[in-house]
Amino acid sequence: MLPWRDAWDTALYREDGFYRRPEGPAGHFRTASHAAPEELAGAIARLAASMGASTIVDVGAGRGELLASLSTMGGRHLWGVDVVGRPAGLPASIHWAQELGQLPGHAFTGALVLAWELLDVVPLNVLEVDETRQRRTVLVDPRTGRECLGGPPASTELVWIDRWWPRVGREEGDRIEVGLTRDVFWGSLIGRSFGGGAVGALGVDYAHTRTTRPEQGSLSGFRAGREVPPRPDGTMDITAHVAIDSVAAAGGHTVELTTQARALSELGVTDPELLDEGGLGGFAWLLQVP
Repeated sequence: MLPWRDAWDTALYREDGFYRRPEGPAGHFRTASHAAPEELAGAIARLAASMGASTIVDVGAGRGELLASLSTMGGRHLWGVDVVGRPAGLPASIHWAQELGQLPGHAFTGALVLAWELLDVVPLNVLEVDETRQRRTVLVDPRTGRECLGGPPASTELVWIDRWWPRVGREEGDRIEVGLTRDVFWGSLIGRSFGGGAVGALGVDYAHTRTTRPEQGSLSGFRAGREVPPRPDGTMDITAHVAIDSVAAAGGHTVELTTQARALSELGVTDPELLDEGGLGGFAWLLQVP
């Protein structure tokens, strides 16, 4: 039995993990870049132009679907980053790195950095309140998905909970998804991006805030287009909604926080699926600038 964070990380990112499978994410779930790639790319190109961005860096680029659409519009340097090697058939104008550390420093100069539906798959620890109302780390069997309660959370997790998840997680059975790892990831990405001369960073994901935290959490599995009970065995995507307010605070820069529907509508998008507030349009849209 492992803490969810460890089992989740192995299941998605190990050498034979889910995100390295040949069919890629598009074989299991639909994102905005799959729903209307050309219209979405046009909106991103207009956003980049309004910010004076000469480069777009897509972190967690999947198989480069959004970048491929952007490449038809010309005028910018394009970089994709994902855990797989360069996808076959990707236009030659798109640069590729298999991890953030492989990106050269100049890639961020004048860049708009994208993290599209990425933060929800940054693994985190899950806690549950036991019968004595104590918070305990949830352990999971990667083979079966069966859970049990382990020891207490780390002190750093308790500090995060007190600040960002204070209104739920007090009754037996309540669950808490500790977003500390996502804050660290985003803060690090912002620091490196803006330190390298980026003009903005955009994170898009399904999310919640301090007043809307789910009492039972949001941990889910997705396989072949269907939501299934989460089991960290490498056969499915594992995801949990993002505490977007804590992520924004971790970025430490000027914040614009809205919904994807509102942001894309302002950028001229008319596709109904992208603007559906009950679906893709309801995702949080977090834009930070230096």
